[in-house]
Amino acid sequence: MIFVGVGTFAHGFDELVAGADRAASALGIEGFAQIGHSRVVPRHLAHARFLAPDALAERLRQSEVVVCHAGMGLIGDALRARCRIVLVPRQGTISRHHPANDQRRFAERLAALLPLRVCADPAGLAGVIRAALDDPGPPPEAPPSTVPKILRDFLRTGASGPVPPPQSRPASSS
Repeated sequence: MIFVGVGTFAHGFDELVAGADRAASALGIEGFAQIGHSRVVPRHLAHARFLAPDALAERLRQSEVVVCHAGMGLIGDALRARCRIVLVPRQGTISRHHPANDQRRFAERLAALLPLRVCADPAGLAGVIRAALDDPGPPPEAPPSTVPKILRDFLRTGASGPVPPPQSRPASSS
């Protein structure tokens, strides 16, 4: 079973939904797609626009492979669920209104650090999904968090004096 997720981006991710739907059909596999604001509605995958966090977690637990955009939330959720991951980065134009519209560099960087696959062209998803499903190795694990070390180091070296109180603003006279 695969899980496909496009996140909450205002314009959805039609290419990912369509490519994953074609791949699931070609491979004869079941799956579920969270399609967000996408205009494309899958014909072969069960789907919903959005999922509550507990429903998302359950879908991920049922899935072997997660196919998603390169969004940090879905990637983290998939790693914690120990799913194999195929990233399909959005490749749009970056603008003031869409600062994360091109995810290619981020996806490539993650692929160098984490056990995941990147599929730059949704037309090639069937082969990449098949490779992920056939992977004989253990499922990936989320790397340990470095937040505790960062906090320890900060408290040891960066907090050498009292923390200044927050600046207050004058009360409004209305």
